[in-house]
Amino acid sequence: MRTLILAITLTIAALAGNTAAVGAASIDGTWSGGGYVKATDGKREKVRCRVTYRRQTSKVYSVSAVCASASNKIRQSGEVLKVNQNRYVGDLFNSEYNIAGRVRINMRGRSQTVSFKSSAGYGRMTLRKR
Repeated sequence: MRTLILAITLTIAALAGNTAAVGAASIDGTWSGGGYVKATDGKREKVRCRVTYRRQTSKVYSVSAVCASASNKIRQSGEVLKVNQNRYVGDLFNSEYNIAGRVRINMRGRSQTVSFKSSAGYGRMTLRKR
């Protein structure tokens, strides 16, 4: 269970951290979508997430995420940094389970691909702006 939660946490972090913006799209706002997480114990699960980004500075955004799988629901928070027009990187933390992870976000218009990794697992998902 802890491994799955860490994997989901990493997924959320990834969603928040590696965003690429094409054109005038902004990461600011609420995004939702799904993908998968794979725990280090080998179990792979589908997840659905809702992620909200709020501008803190010209390049830093706070992240608040809620993700759910068939077996669990978790909340995470963190920050991402805009590294170029289409990419963000950052860290997320789940205080309930004391799990941290690294995320990368690549944006294309109103869509973003998020990947994440932690000691508990890894994952990938696609989010769309709401």
